[in-house]
Amino acid sequence: MALQPKRFGTVLKNARMDKKLTQAELAEILDISLSYLKDLERFRNDPSYNVFEKVIRYFNLSADTVIYPDQEHADSTYQKLLRLLTRCDEDQLKVLLATAEALLSVTGSHETGPL
Repeated sequence: MALQPKRFGTVLKNARMDKKLTQAELAEILDISLSYLKDLERFRNDPSYNVFEKVIRYFNLSADTVIYPDQEHADSTYQKLLRLLTRCDEDQLKVLLATAEALLSVTGSHETGPL
């Protein structure tokens, strides 16, 4: 993985602080040691693939922005929603579909029914 530890550590720390989590709380959520998390945030260690995946899923981040920091990435609302959808179970997806259909019917879109 072409990952830059400094970039990952910065993204990780900023995401943690945005959620107002302590390092200890996040270490517990990610099921990693506190010292490993501190090393990641201080650019002293590279994340394992498993930890990298847990971080991007938990914070709903785009992996591209971490792996390819020099490229422009439009992290649109649509892309964020797509990432969240992958975390939903079938019942949650049905609720979201019904909500989207209701929203579109209220706003004047005439397309309804299965996609």
